[in-house]
Amino acid sequence: MHGKSIMNNTLKKVVYWYSPHKDMRFLNDRSLLLEKDIMVIASVIFNIETAFRMGHIIDEVEIPISSHTAYLCDINKIKQELEALLRFVLIYPIEIRFNINSNIKYKRDKELNFEICKNVCLFSGGIDSFAGIIKTKVERGKVAGIFITHSDQPRGVNIIMKLQKEVLSKENIPLYILHAPPMKRYGYSQLRGFLYCLYGSIYLNLLKAENLFVTECGPTMYQSKFSPFDSVTMTTHPYVLEKTKTIIEILLKRKINIIIPFENLTKSEVFMTSPKKEYFQYTNSCISLGTGRNCGHCYGCIVRKIGSIVAGITEAKYDSDPFIQDYIKADNLISLARFSYDILVNYSSMNFTSKENIFVYKKQRLFRRFALDTFAAIYILKEMGKNTNPHIERLYATTINKIGQKEIQERIKQVRNGRFVPNFDKMVK
Repeated sequence: MHGKSIMNNTLKKVVYWYSPHKDMRFLNDRSLLLEKDIMVIASVIFNIETAFRMGHIIDEVEIPISSHTAYLCDINKIKQELEALLRFVLIYPIEIRFNINSNIKYKRDKELNFEICKNVCLFSGGIDSFAGIIKTKVERGKVAGIFITHSDQPRGVNIIMKLQKEVLSKENIPLYILHAPPMKRYGYSQLRGFLYCLYGSIYLNLLKAENLFVTECGPTMYQSKFSPFDSVTMTTHPYVLEKTKTIIEILLKRKINIIIPFENLTKSEVFMTSPKKEYFQYTNSCISLGTGRNCGHCYGCIVRKIGSIVAGITEAKYDSDPFIQDYIKADNLISLARFSYDILVNYSSMNFTSKENIFVYKKQRLFRRFALDTFAAIYILKEMGKNTNPHIERLYATTINKIGQKEIQERIKQVRNGRFVPNFDKMVK
């Protein structure tokens, strides 16, 4: 029988890393004990996953919190919810304990004033969040944006500052920036959504807001594995969002709404819903956000480009184009095309792991539209006289033979006519 793992000093530096950035120092104000504790809880939980991605095993973690928060909130309930979330994401049991400190010395350097705002929208500078924050302003009036930046992705801040200058400030949308622990390059970070929502809840409290908008498109929220051993993001997986909402409500001691207006839209439909399409050129959807460029061949860039082609929108530049020339970088495009073929032609006999989320959350229609977009983009490129990637030519031809060209043409019309729109009444349960 093995004993529990003991964290060495190197591992402790990973788990207990909080941003030293000067813009985070306002949380040391003695009136913001709860907000500081929310930041600590979110950071530690996020860092636990980082440690696992680095190959470490952790059996128990002690999270420091103030006696103020311990008195205010049901910390036993928070412990249970955090442990359940970690079991779901990491598939490993981790015991959470709270170290309650009644001797924390905080100071108050200046008066802190925050303008009340009912709506807060997470903002990352990608297609979904850009379209989301602008559309939220149109639908709900006053809204504040929250951008969470990681210390190892400094160029992401430049993208956000450009968007703030060119668009948000002109739309009277205030943007608050919070600094989070480093992402590190060890595969997908599944608890990013938890981290961002909990950080967002800091401003839910400070602005007295009721609604937190998470404007992720449906295929990302319900992302399926293209093969049994594929790795996919669970950043905004419904279970993760449900647990996160519960934890926020325990911490704030009130009900809040996490609104997901794009959860039944594909990327092409998100493109069409934005009131400010001309500014998409400044956004970034690349998984390698640290470069500040759109690589063109990662999954995020592939889905983004398909969406823009089907929507008929000219937007960002890409460093590569596996659709028509950089065939050696087409792995993600080929995998997506194969998955899309199976959705359209072979759904009933697909491996269950590849359609589990689709089946469980009843998203067959959404993913059929998503799959149609893949081949609609190829169809459009061909109609433009482009020589498309030969590695997907056979899949394309077989798909067209099975479903017919008319369905592809109808799909393009649906998107460009704006048939599918956001649902601003859709909330996390």
